[in-house]
This record gives sequence, structure tokens and C-alpha cells, in this order.
Amino acid sequence: MREGHYFERTPIDELYRWFAAETAATSPTWQRLCLWIAETPEVSARLAALPGQARQPNRLLAAVRYLSGPTSPGPGFRDWLDEHWDAVRGIVTSRTTQTNEPGRLAVLAPVLASLPQPVALLELGTSAGLCLLPDRYAYRYDAGPVRRPGAATPTAPVLDAGTEGALPGDPAELEVAARRGVDAHPLDPRGEDTRRWLRSLVWPDEEDREERLAGALRIAAHDPPQVRRADVTDTPRALVGELVAELRRAAPGATPVVFHSAMMAYLDRGQRRAVIDAIVASGARWLSFEGARVVEGVDERSPGLGEPPAWGTFLVALDGEPVGWAQAHGRRVRWR
Repeated sequence: MREGHYFERTPIDELYRWFAAETAATSPTWQRLCLWIAETPEVSARLAALPGQARQPNRLLAAVRYLSGPTSPGPGFRDWLDEHWDAVRGIVTSRTTQTNEPGRLAVLAPVLASLPQPVALLELGTSAGLCLLPDRYAYRYDAGPVRRPGAATPTAPVLDAGTEGALPGDPAELEVAARRGVDAHPLDPRGEDTRRWLRSLVWPDEEDREERLAGALRIAAHDPPQVRRADVTDTPRALVGELVAELRRAAPGATPVVFHSAMMAYLDRGQRRAVIDAIVASGARWLSFEGARVVEGVDERSPGLGEPPAWGTFLVALDGEPVGWAQAHGRRVRWR
């Protein structure tokens, strides 16, 4: 058995074919480039020498956008990469993806709204805090009426999603009494470099995500959520316990919820287990939005859930029990 994280142990050609498949539905630009990289040995060999999780395709592609590089496959891309390699390598070895996708809240907000209100939120892997503001956005499902929580302004971004099955709760009824985040490298939503990096992480051809990100950053910059700079994998039980206790003091009577989205995949198996144990020990409700089989103990074969649809490989679970399949960025969801 090969050891290490998936990004560390998987050959570069396999990694880029995998990411080509991930991006095919919404970003043909990245699909074409990834397939070309997988089939171009001189480029693959250079990328294979990157350390650890710096080999993740999304880091390279974001670095290309961050540096305004070419996005079309061919000799021009290879020559640009040769010329700018020091800058590219500096970015992929010093930054993490930290994709802060508010669209996932179109899936998470109905689950949060199904809990006793108000809720008090702790997000693990907060990035710039855009997903800590579920009550500040509006929601629309299947081109239906807009559902607007009481804290959302009339100009709040509207997060759209297609659905199958009944919503667990109505996002219009969502109330957030307190919110905290934790991230090893939190991003300041007011900073120009934060905006530039997060825009770079959005895939080409996804203009709706770019617009959503811009609107969410405006909201977060106006009133940034409180985020602790800490690595949750260092002392997970102590840190999660402390922050949940802080939420209870800040919002007595509120329902504390620890949540995370597309974060656990960056941890190794032992770290995931320790973080999950810490969440359970805190006594808070637990909401996860992760790839299938990423979270140990969350069984995608749960009765009533069915096989994943072609468009949805992310599993949404409440307290370890699956409640739906979702597209990675929250575009569609099938509820149990």
C-alpha cells in the first residue's frame, strides 16, 4: 500500500487526469489543460518534483491565474512555466487552496435552519470567513422564490441551487447568534491579496462563482467574523472544546454547531479521526460537507441515500448521518 496523502503519493499524470474529470462539467478550460499536462512528460516531471501537497493540481492552476499566465495547453504554456517556474513554485509551496466557496451554503443553510434556532457556529478551516455568514445571504432553489434570512439585506447575494427532495429546513428562518472560526492561515477579507488569491482559485468558465465570491467578500469585509489563528490538528480536543465553550458563553441557549466543508481531505487519516473525536467530545452538533469516504464513520451507503448522482460526489452529513449528496460547489443537492 502506498503511504502518504493522495496528492503526495499519486503520479502526476493520474492526478491531472483526475482533476480533468473533476472540472469537466463546468470548466472545459481546466479540463483541456489538465489532460495536456498529464500527457506531456517534461511538464509532468517538473511537477512531480514538488514537495507534499504542493503537487495538488488546483494549487498550480491557481498560481497560473494569480500570475496572469496562459490557460491554453501547448508549447506556449510550457515555455511560460519554464520562464516563471521560481514564482510558480514559490506560490504552490507557500499557499494552500483555501477555496472559500459561499455557494456551499445553499446546501448547508437548510440543514442549519432545521436545528433549534438560533445557532452558534464554529467553522474549521475558515479561510476568509465567507461560509461563516449563512444568515447574510439569500437563497433560491429551482428558480423558485428567494428565501432571505432576517439578517440578510435586500442587496445580499442570492445563492442558487437545484434540488431533489424536500429541504430539511427553510433558510429564511435561519438565525445566527454567534460565530467563530479557526484556520492555520486565516485570510483577511478586506485585503487585496486575499481577493486576488481567492479569485485565482475559481475555475475559468465559472462566471457565476466569480460574481458570488465578489459579493460575499464585500459582506465579509464590512463585518469580518472572528477567526482564531491555530492549526486544529495540533491539539484538536482542547481547541475545539475551548471554542465551543466560548460560543456557549457568547450565546447562551443557542444551538452550537461545528461545521466544515472540503477541509478534511487535506488531513491525513489520523488527523481526521482526532478532529472528529474532538467535535463529538465538544457536545456540539456536527455538520460536514466533504467528499464521499473522506470522513471516517460517515457511510455513503446509508439507507435511503442511494447511489451518488453523476453530478454530486460530496456527502452532506449531520452528526455523522448522511442527509444528502451535493455538487462540490453547492450547485445541486439531492436530499435523503
